[in-house]
Amino acid sequence: MEVKLYRFRNGKAETADNTIPPHQWQGKINWAELYISDREKLPDFLSPFSSILDSKELITDPENYTIPKVENNFIIQNFIISKDDDIYQSDFLTVIILMDLVIFIIPETGKLNIRQNQPVNLQEFFNNPKYLFLYSIITNILTQNITNLSKARKKLNKMEKALLDNPDQLRSSEVMKIRNNIRFLADIIEDQYVGLSILFSFIETKDKNEDIRKVKELLYSFKEVNRLMNRLEEKAESFTTQFMLIHQEESAHKINILTILQAIFIPLTFIAGVYGMNFKYMPELNLQYSYFVILGIFIVLAGSLLIFFKKNGWFD
Repeated sequence: MEVKLYRFRNGKAETADNTIPPHQWQGKINWAELYISDREKLPDFLSPFSSILDSKELITDPENYTIPKVENNFIIQNFIISKDDDIYQSDFLTVIILMDLVIFIIPETGKLNIRQNQPVNLQEFFNNPKYLFLYSIITNILTQNITNLSKARKKLNKMEKALLDNPDQLRSSEVMKIRNNIRFLADIIEDQYVGLSILFSFIETKDKNEDIRKVKELLYSFKEVNRLMNRLEEKAESFTTQFMLIHQEESAHKINILTILQAIFIPLTFIAGVYGMNFKYMPELNLQYSYFVILGIFIVLAGSLLIFFKKNGWFD
């Protein structure tokens, strides 16, 4: 587990000593980032915060608790995020808000850079440092979403080009997979927006100030991301429909060819069947050139039918 600690001094954010034990955090730091791969170890690590441990299942099993827990002295909220190695797979980011401390539990697969968008002088932007970091985490989640949207769009565009250039290279399983992946990515973004909205509805009841207004304005940016995600979903549905239509057309064309061949061979089969009957008296069989005559009839019939079908566009 990697620990990053920060404190605020004279309106500026400073990196604190990462070796400060959790029981000394309150009063010495204002922000903690815990990058973890095994959440089962967190209850022991956070044991100095006894009130939080009463709700440890929210920390160890975040997938089962997406509604924030609000108490008098803390708020715990889990947010679904995309994994860095597979944007269509989900993980969870946990936010713990105390009176003078914010703790973020970040999965190692998420790779969120919380501090990259923070201003140097906090007092020019926020009165309370807690809201600055909330603002930062929303910014990072939005950045991750935009990056993931770009990756998904590039993948879809590449498959659309392949569909136009060489549709036989695409498999139906690949088309269904990209459509389902984009749907899942849309679900992640929608759940993030809902979770953040619920969290700030609780915070707003306690604290109405300029800091809250700035954070909520950023939260509204999720609506634009949702709009972009909806467009990508529509594009994926359109791509799936195009794929199905192209392959239906190809199947219909193959069936059409088989139908033409069958239509050509019907009269030929009829003639062959007539002269294949075992009657004692069939005068045509005794003619010197009867075989070549029948063969010529076959060729003329087949050629005439082929010309007829070609002129009428059956091969198009």
